[in-house]
Amino acid sequence: MNDLFQQFGAMGGDVLWGVAGWRLGVAFLIIFVGFASRKVIGTLFGIFGRRAKGTQVKWDDEATRLLAKPLAVIVQILLWKVAAIILLLPIEPVNTRLIVAQGLDIALMIGVIWVFFRVVDVLASVAERMADTTQTRIDDQAVPLLRKTLKVFLAVLGGIFVVQNMGFSVLSVVTGLGIGGLALALAAQDSVANFFGSLILFTDAPFQVEDYVEVNGVSGTVEEVGFRTTRIRQDDSSIVCVPNQTFTGSFITNLSERKGRLIAFDLGISLPATATDLKRFVEDVQTAFAALVNVRESSVEVHLSDFKESHVVVRARAFTVSTKWNLFLETRQDLMFGCLELLESAGLSLVHPPNRLVLDTSGNGSSNGLPTLEASPDARD
Repeated sequence: MNDLFQQFGAMGGDVLWGVAGWRLGVAFLIIFVGFASRKVIGTLFGIFGRRAKGTQVKWDDEATRLLAKPLAVIVQILLWKVAAIILLLPIEPVNTRLIVAQGLDIALMIGVIWVFFRVVDVLASVAERMADTTQTRIDDQAVPLLRKTLKVFLAVLGGIFVVQNMGFSVLSVVTGLGIGGLALALAAQDSVANFFGSLILFTDAPFQVEDYVEVNGVSGTVEEVGFRTTRIRQDDSSIVCVPNQTFTGSFITNLSERKGRLIAFDLGISLPATATDLKRFVEDVQTAFAALVNVRESSVEVHLSDFKESHVVVRARAFTVSTKWNLFLETRQDLMFGCLELLESAGLSLVHPPNRLVLDTSGNGSSNGLPTLEASPDARD
């Protein structure tokens, strides 16, 4: 093709850098068509996208949405390569032709990798929807890892192509990196430890995506397990990225594996109170616990647990059926309101710890040594 263009080159005089005028004109036209092609391809994919919305499957919607831009870029770069061939750029004093050709090849490879990245995203979305239909959540955890693995693999292949296209030997580059291998290994210790930590999390599976966990003072819902970190969304909606190596040497509490949440509180009932009233109150509280839908009836425990100077203690314990936080709060609130109503109907009342005299003999307090009133420790509890 170059020989053919060289024959036509004699038909026009040199205009710029020894390039014939007709070549500049044709190359400019092709470059313009390259810019226009992006708009045309975007319009075509917009039409395909509207038709895809009428189908029952979702992958075609994602494909038309994700592939439009990278394919438009590839077509544009291919047209520019044709324009570069037509121009026959000079090779002296600087080999401009080679520089432009290598640059366009690298850009083309980046565009191809971009296309493959988008294809991986489409396939991963399909896999995620399939994983949602299964009962296990291990596949939900595996799909993001596989997506990242494929993208890293494609990026490495693209990097090898770029290195070769620039005239370097891949083997020589790898050998050169071996000289600083020790320093690189020392610098990458944490990254390697985190990577193996992710493998352990995947194989041992102490938790899965959407589980509520506690580790090293961090608690929240697991959203994603990556190569280096695990993303945990805390109760305040903030995201904490925990290095994966943390999970290999720490205690992990998987709260999602609980059979239910514990509702527990003590009631201090003021004396005097008759044994009959207390016994009836304990039975009524137990009945109120067992009557709630979100309470496991077999777990209900309501007992008179202790005698104090001015009151008796009724201890109530029960497990919820659901582990959802909102349901737990609602159930506990219903039980507490129910206990207050039962206290009122039985003519009983909760204890109010009396104030006590505390004599400040240090002379450093604001009371200047006079007796002061201070709430009992029970009041602060």
